[in-house]
Amino acid sequence: MRLKDDAGVRATENGATVIAVIAALAIVAVVWMRETVAQQSDAAVKRTVEIRSYNLKPGTRGRFHQLVEREALPLLRRARIDVVAYGASLHDADSYYLMRSFASVDDRQRTEDAFYGSAEWRQGPREAILACIENYTTVVVELDEAALDAFRGGTRLQPRGNAMTETAVKSDYAMLLDLNADYIRAVQTSDVARFREILADDFLCSLPDGSLIDKARFLEQAAIPASIANLEAHDVQIRLMGDVAIVHARTTFNLADGRPWSGRYTDVWTRRQGRWVAVAAHVTRR
Repeated sequence: MRLKDDAGVRATENGATVIAVIAALAIVAVVWMRETVAQQSDAAVKRTVEIRSYNLKPGTRGRFHQLVEREALPLLRRARIDVVAYGASLHDADSYYLMRSFASVDDRQRTEDAFYGSAEWRQGPREAILACIENYTTVVVELDEAALDAFRGGTRLQPRGNAMTETAVKSDYAMLLDLNADYIRAVQTSDVARFREILADDFLCSLPDGSLIDKARFLEQAAIPASIANLEAHDVQIRLMGDVAIVHARTTFNLADGRPWSGRYTDVWTRRQGRWVAVAAHVTRR
């Protein structure tokens, strides 16, 4: 009986040992799988991001921005290139940036070679865009999607299948900052088309001479080439109140004779049918 009992105990102990080994191996396997999946997940969300900084020829940034939005971006969409962000740099009047993301460094090289070598680019906006550029620098880094989303502005142009989908990712504050910049740019460049897009049909504007004009009259005046130069907005303050926003800012510019001048403006924006439009403006000059 003792021998039988001892054998039974040994069998039980051996069985427990086998189970423990199997359990340990299972734990190791689970940990390994989790680490592998985590590593694969991290790799999946990493993107190769190109940040291009342009030094533009003096006075060309407004035209350069128009060319980017009206000519270059549609080409980039058709080429299924992910544009993360773009726009004017804040530190001077002649700098501009463009951020694009790619699957890898090699993908960036292949994609850009194809894009810049295409007839659509070379026979399209290439010459007009290059005419605005003094020089540029390029930095390439690796970022995850969370970091990319923090940089994204305007619309997020993201490839999906055979088409590009656009997902709005910009906050109201950021949208209004860009709309304010567009307004200033449109004044300087007499961009009536842009004003038609961002002004409400019932828009009213108080001018420095005390007159009050509606949208139609404002567009007539906007179409006349500006008599001022180097118009810039400073100390921009945006007050958000639900679907209404008030923008206050100071301006500097040069008169036709070159003298420096300044002023202030207050714009009122409202959200209608999901987009911000200007409903009123008040302009003063010292």
